[in-house]
Parts: sequence; C-alpha cells; structure tokens
Amino acid sequence: MVDVLVIGGGNAALCAALTAREAGASVLLLEAAPREWRGGNSQHTRNLRCMHDAPQDVLVESYPEEEFWQDLWRVTDGNTNEALARLVIRTSSQCRDWMRKHGVNFQPPLSGALHVARTNAFFMGGGKALVNAYYRSAERLG
Repeated sequence: MVDVLVIGGGNAALCAALTAREAGASVLLLEAAPREWRGGNSQHTRNLRCMHDAPQDVLVESYPEEEFWQDLWRVTDGNTNEALARLVIRTSSQCRDWMRKHGVNFQPPLSGALHVARTNAFFMGGGKALVNAYYRSAERLG
C-alpha cells in the first residue's frame, strides 16, 4: 500500500512525486514509456518562466508579478482565473531553488538573448536533462 500514486513520468508527475516524498509520503510512480522515452513531452521543454523582483544569477533585470500577469492575460485572451494564476506566478519565484535541489542546472544568459533572459531560465541539457535529474533525485529519495 502506498500513500500517493502518480500516473505518468513527465515534469508535473515527477514534481508531484518528489514533493509528496519530501513530505514523508510513500510514493509509487507509474510510467508506461521505456526508459529512453520516459518523461513524455517534458523531454522537449527547455526553460522555466518565473517571477523575480530583481536580477538573479541566470535571470537579468526583473520580471515582477504584475508584468507576468499581464503577459498571461494577453496570451490567454483573458480566459484565466486571476486568483489561481497569481498564486502560480508568485510561487514560480521559488521554483529554481527547488529544481536545483533536485539536480537541475541552469545555463547563464546568452549574449544577445536579453529579451528571453529577463523572463526565462534555461536548463542545461534541455528537457531530457531536467527529466533525468528528477528521476535521479527520486531514486535517491526512494
């Protein structure tokens, strides 16, 4: 018997499994894909967009909550739950530290990439490295 059953092995599933395990739950993660294909579409991701009020190691300038909210409002044509969206935006500022704790490395901003280096942190090795780091962390946590 397990406390938490996670179906799938992509980014969201791995984050859920790791968070549950860190909270003391016993976790079973089921991924149908063979090892080389595990992670689903997360293998193809390359970056994280996160709120930050000041420049940080891999993020130049700032990307405050209100600007992030306006960007989200624009790309969804206003079809979003503001309270939930703002909660996600605010907590996104904590993601990089949590991800690093689980073995994800970020690349420094590239020259000439100011427009995206201000809002997005890029993973070293892309989505495949992200997924592999999370699986290694899950194996360490048991």
